[in-house]
Amino acid sequence: MRTYHVGILGSGVISRTYLADIQKFYHELQVTACADLDPGRAQALAGEFGVPKACTPEQLLGDDAIDIVVNLTPPQAHVAVDRQVIAAGKHLFSEKPFAPTLREAQELLDLAAQKGVQVGCAPDTFLASGLQSMRYYLDAGLIGRPFFVTANMTGAGVETWHPNPGPFYRQGAGPVMDMGPYYLSAIVALLGPIESIAAFSARPQAERRVYTGPQAGGTVPVETPTHYSAVLRLRSGAAVNLNLSFDVYRSNLPLFEIYGDEGTLTYPDPNFGGGTPQVYRKEQFTDLVYRQDAEAKARSEHFYPLPELFTRAKDYSRGIGVLDLARAIETGQTARTGGALLLHVTEAMEGLLQAAQQGSIYRMTTTCTRPRPLAPGSALDEV
Repeated sequence: MRTYHVGILGSGVISRTYLADIQKFYHELQVTACADLDPGRAQALAGEFGVPKACTPEQLLGDDAIDIVVNLTPPQAHVAVDRQVIAAGKHLFSEKPFAPTLREAQELLDLAAQKGVQVGCAPDTFLASGLQSMRYYLDAGLIGRPFFVTANMTGAGVETWHPNPGPFYRQGAGPVMDMGPYYLSAIVALLGPIESIAAFSARPQAERRVYTGPQAGGTVPVETPTHYSAVLRLRSGAAVNLNLSFDVYRSNLPLFEIYGDEGTLTYPDPNFGGGTPQVYRKEQFTDLVYRQDAEAKARSEHFYPLPELFTRAKDYSRGIGVLDLARAIETGQTARTGGALLLHVTEAMEGLLQAAQQGSIYRMTTTCTRPRPLAPGSALDEV
C-alpha cells in the first residue's frame, strides 16, 4: 500500500493519542499537517510531534497533498466540519459522534458518494486486539448461542480530568453521544444489528463543578440528561441491558459481558483497544454435580483468561480505523467503521435518546452486517 498523507483537524486532548499511535504503529500513514482555529494550538501540536506543517482549517482543506483528514473538533461541530472536508474532496475519518441524527449522517454519506471519497468514523476500538479476539471466540461457539448482554459505562463525568468539560454537558452531547458509540459499535460488531430500543434517562445535577484546568473552581450548566438506562433487542433475538452514565462514582457492574447458553464471555472495557477476554463455561458449574473435590470447586469459582489472538498496540489506542480507511481507499471496499454500520449506530443513538424522551419503544429503520473480521495472528498494520 502506498503512503497516505494525513491531516489532523483539531488540536485538543485526543489529538495527541491519535498522533502518537499513528506515528508509532501505522507507518503507511504519515501525518503531514495539523490544523486548528487557534494557530498556537496547531503549532504546539505540530512541534510536539515533529509534524512539518501547522495551518488553519482552510489551508488544510486546500492542501492537495493531504489524502485523509481526521476530524477531532468538538462534537457539536462534527457535521459542519465533516461536510467541509468531504466537499473539499478529502477522505474523512471523523471522531464520534459522526452526526446527532440519521438524516444528517445519511446526507454526509450521500455527499461523500457524490464526491467519490471514503468515510470512516470512530470508534475503531472494535478493530483492536481485545474485541477482535472476542469476535473470534463468539464465532467459534465458545459460549454457544448468545442471548443476553450487559454493558455498563458508569463513570462520574469528565470534570475531574478534562480541561474543558462544558461541551460534554451541552445539548447534543451527554453520555449517549460521548460514550455510547463505543458500546453500541462493539455490540453490533460482535452480535449484529439492533431491532428496537427502550430507554429511560435522568439528570441528577443541574450544574457540574469543574476540578481541573483553567476553569477549576467554577461550574458548567448541564443541558442534557447525564444518565441513561436502556434495553435493546437485537435482530438475532438477544437482549442487551445498556447503562450509560456520567453520575456513578463507583460501581461493581461488569463493563461488558455476553451470556450464551453454554457460558459467559467478559471483556474489560470497549472504550479500550486492548483487553484480555475471559470465559466461564457451563462445565465449570455442572462438574460439581459429578465431582465434589476441591479442584472442581475451585474451578467453578473463576473466569479464565483467554489469549488475545492479535497484536495489542497498547491498552488505550487510536488510529487503526484511519489505517482501515486507507486500506479501503486502496481496495475500493467500504471502511469497516463507515457505511451501513455508521448509519446504524447513529440511528441507535438517536433512537435511544428519543425512546427516553418519549417513553416509547424505538423501532430501528436501518440494518447492517457485522464488519468483516481481522485474521487471527495478523500484524498491527494488517487490516
